Amino acid sequence: MVVGCHELLGHGVGKLIYRDKDGKASTFTDPITGETYESCYEEGEDYASRFGDFSGSYEECRADTCAMFLQAFEEVYSLFGFTENEIEEVNWNSTMRHIRGAITSMGYYNPDTKKWG
Repeated sequence: MVVGCHELLGHGVGKLIYRDKDGKASTFTDPITGETYESCYEEGEDYASRFGDFSGSYEECRADTCAMFLQAFEEVYSLFGFTENEIEEVNWNSTMRHIRGAITSMGYYNPDTKKWG
């Protein structure tokens, strides 16, 4: 379930939105504050050029965050064939997987280059 949410939805929602030919960008509304903002990639930009060396780590974090958010909704579990009786155990295992991943990923930091692997 977590892998499905991470791969299909976490990575899958990374649509690149570009400014149109008239110079207009898409507007979005923050669901918490209600604030409207404009956001887009400029011509010639892509995910890696916008986020640089950190783009791979940021992409994985975004996908994991999406999976962690979706695991809070019982409806998601049924999409992957889990029954109501299995939700608590799958949720616990998913949470432990994320905690373990966070701890073990600390080993990928290179203090000499000051970069994450």
